[in-house]
Amino acid sequence: MTDSKQTTLDNDGKAAHTNPGRTSRIPLLRTGIAGFDEILGGGLPEGSLYLIQGLAGSGKTTLACQIGFMQAGAGRKVMVLTLIAESHAKMLNHVSNFDFFDEQLVGSNILLLSGYGSLASEGLRGLLKLITAELNRHRPHLLVIDGFRSVRETGPSDLNLSEFMHALNSLVFTMNCTTILLSPVEGNLPESENTLVDGVIELSQYEQGMQLVREIKVFKVRGANHLLGKHVFEINGGGLQIFPRLEAVATRQRKVPGPVDTLVSVGIPSWDRCIGGGVVGGSITCLLGSPGVGKTLMGLHFIEQGLKQGEKCLIVGFSESPQRLVVKARRAGIELEPYLADGSLGMLWQLPLEMLCDDLAKRMLDDIAQRGVARLLIDGIDGMRSIVVQPQRGVSFVVALSNELRTYGVTTFMTEQLAYFHDDHPPTERFASQLYENIMLLEYTLQDQVNRRQISVLKLRENGYDGAKRLMNISDTGIEIDGPVGGHIVLGPAGR
Repeated sequence: MTDSKQTTLDNDGKAAHTNPGRTSRIPLLRTGIAGFDEILGGGLPEGSLYLIQGLAGSGKTTLACQIGFMQAGAGRKVMVLTLIAESHAKMLNHVSNFDFFDEQLVGSNILLLSGYGSLASEGLRGLLKLITAELNRHRPHLLVIDGFRSVRETGPSDLNLSEFMHALNSLVFTMNCTTILLSPVEGNLPESENTLVDGVIELSQYEQGMQLVREIKVFKVRGANHLLGKHVFEINGGGLQIFPRLEAVATRQRKVPGPVDTLVSVGIPSWDRCIGGGVVGGSITCLLGSPGVGKTLMGLHFIEQGLKQGEKCLIVGFSESPQRLVVKARRAGIELEPYLADGSLGMLWQLPLEMLCDDLAKRMLDDIAQRGVARLLIDGIDGMRSIVVQPQRGVSFVVALSNELRTYGVTTFMTEQLAYFHDDHPPTERFASQLYENIMLLEYTLQDQVNRRQISVLKLRENGYDGAKRLMNISDTGIEIDGPVGGHIVLGPAGR
């Protein structure tokens, strides 16, 4: 899920491009915050003036301090100028619990100054005079001005404020001092703060019911190819962790899955025979069925087959914990513990509650890339959809994730639940055709007043298959596919 243009932080804290095919005429200052540089297109163009805005508690000061400590830790000088009455000691105390905080940098590479007195007594002219003097004196590479809203609250005319912004922008450009202004407002307003800066970044919150999700949006960054739209982030012990929106990253990268002509066994020989030998490698298969019909167990057979062949596999689940899944597999004759112990099998388990879908997608794709995963079981795509907080993202997120999996060449099984009771014509997912190459339907059927399990193919690409509904038996040795329901065998056409 990384951009094709990679950047690394060199000894000066600058963004050093590792993609020789494209160079930037403007040096980029890498923030050092995971995900943020990716959204910015590599980092912040140096010597420019940026406005980071957001209402109280949105994370502005934490973001700016995190960038500052990352730069100071790389040997660059950082100046923090406050325009609020809050003491520096109190501000430092607020960020001291974060991992990026380093007390030894304060006073050496991080300089703390107050501009509140100059602004209150001499207005914008006095503040600009102070900034000019301190930049000439200390020559910092990064300047953070906290509480910039105080500038407008001093009551300057629009002309005076515009003149101040022009002068400040020219000053930081001449001094090659990347400058960040922090202001407690929201919206891309037609005011001097927004129009006369080189970049506007907003931190906000999205609320649905009782759940609150933090979001970041880059309105503009001159001289950078940034990702548009909103992206989610969280604040934890390490500071801000930003997750670029999967759909935006996928759209920019435009990865195209390559052709695959190999068949992959599903791990049930009797079902392999019915579907022409298996499913196409790198494809996505939906196991669609009622609760308790055997979807998860069928997925475990698929994973076991890969493990026996020496393939790396991954299971992502939302309901049954790894411990319970291991026990469930053992009852069907499938031993997973040895493969978990040697690292062949990985498990990501997450209750579908308050979490970020982009976080889970990143962890999943990182594991696939790092371990070379060949087979993936997502046990409960319904759980994956439920953690997409913004309703409008539901379809596009899963489509983007599916395409990523195909580009990695991972053969994927996803289980999806039907209602307990439905008619003979199961509902079709509104966008199933673009998600799944293969759809297998697992149902209950009533025979001689006994509920029996049956399986059939709704869709199968690139090979012929037995189109009959067949009985499916589950025992302590696993799943076995029996004869057709009703005794009729119908050969379906090859799916395309």
